[in-house]
Amino acid sequence: MKKILRVLILLCCSFGTLAQQSVVSLELTNTGKDTLYLSYDPLFLGAKVRKDFFVAASGISDAIQFGIADEGIVDLNFRGKVFHLYLERGNQVKIKIDGKDWPKSLQIEGSLNAENAFLQQFNEKFADNFNATKVFAQMAEIPIDSLEMTLFDAKKAQSDFYKKATGLEKFSPKFKQYIENQIRWNYWNYLLAYPIVKGNTNTALTKVMALPNTLVADLDTKKLQDDALLSDSYRSFLSYYVTYFNSKAHDFEKYKDQSKSMTDKHNFAREHLPLLSYQYYLAYLLYNNCDKVLPSVARNTFAALSVSSTADAWSKVIKDKCGVILGAKDAEIAKVLEAKDGSFRAINLKGDSVALSSLKGKILYIDFWATWCKPCIEEFPYSKKLMQSIPSKFKKDIEFLYISVDDTEELWKKGVEKHALMEGLNLFSKGGWYSEAAKRFKLQAIPRYLIINKKGEIVYENAKRPSDPRTLGELIQLLEEK
Repeated sequence: MKKILRVLILLCCSFGTLAQQSVVSLELTNTGKDTLYLSYDPLFLGAKVRKDFFVAASGISDAIQFGIADEGIVDLNFRGKVFHLYLERGNQVKIKIDGKDWPKSLQIEGSLNAENAFLQQFNEKFADNFNATKVFAQMAEIPIDSLEMTLFDAKKAQSDFYKKATGLEKFSPKFKQYIENQIRWNYWNYLLAYPIVKGNTNTALTKVMALPNTLVADLDTKKLQDDALLSDSYRSFLSYYVTYFNSKAHDFEKYKDQSKSMTDKHNFAREHLPLLSYQYYLAYLLYNNCDKVLPSVARNTFAALSVSSTADAWSKVIKDKCGVILGAKDAEIAKVLEAKDGSFRAINLKGDSVALSSLKGKILYIDFWATWCKPCIEEFPYSKKLMQSIPSKFKKDIEFLYISVDDTEELWKKGVEKHALMEGLNLFSKGGWYSEAAKRFKLQAIPRYLIINKKGEIVYENAKRPSDPRTLGELIQLLEEK
């Protein structure tokens, strides 16, 4: 029996004056017991407006409002595949999906149909260029000069593909600006990320590496413009731009005090970023780090964010997330900040909250992964073999943990079952790259492995992979320690 789902999503303006609504209609045929969801992140902080549609045999219809300003990106997620839809105010867009031939059957009709068709082609063709996990993995293997050449070649390929797009001259000016920002800032984002990622993964280093001056000489800071904020490449670039050049201003010394780090980054951003980019960056800084700094520092940063009425929406989100910290005393939070990573908690397959501190007295080998991470999955056979290789006398003294940073609990559980990970302890840290695991352990890429000793201390922040033959020896050495 043919099943059809028709959904109208009404999109209106979230900032400033309300504008004409944009309407997106979805038509799904030949679907079964599936879940489709749409999400929109108007503030770019990961606090997405989301609506799930459960597709049954009889089909359903529903409506939802998303806040869209002049333009926005709405994510359509179906059967584990995500498509980004570019929308502008007043659009009439129709999306058609045939469940028998998904995702090849995706059709986009109506306003911006040519732009969205190109966007799907562009995102599919250059997916690896914009995949942080894969690019960060490259960084671990090649020197900066090689990375720069790789990024340059990728930028040229993206630009050539864009310039040859069918109907380019008729594309919306705002859409063209969005694509051009994606291309430009993706290059600079990963170039500036290189020394930061290297520095974070090597805790023995006391300084961040300095990039050769010739590599950053062409960075035109005049192109830092607020209308580029829709581009996730630009937003990611802002973080690495502030981090790298603020580090340079302080002789590349690594920060041991996160409160000092936030203060210095705030001051640098105020001097070098345009207004909305500056406000977004402060919101991003607080959203991801308010629990790592003293309340007085968080309040000072929040006060700077709140000084303009254009930052009202960001201020509200920060209040919701960081309200306790903003209202606390420095002396109270200072004690909390002294706590080690053993205070980290995540849920197990039964839905119970598990604290790493409860496993103190055991060696912990932690595997951070996600169902979309192919290199993670390729290591699973080796991790199972590693578990089996532990001598019987030590098995009670070691715990192998798989901590997922998937977007949803449903994806995580399906992944655990699919890859037969039942031998280890499976935990889920909700929120993907904004999860507690990502923040607490400073995840820049996965797979990532970490070893904690019996005292609850991190001894290998970037441990060797299960496939590395040296890993077993390092674990046994720790197990033998009294």
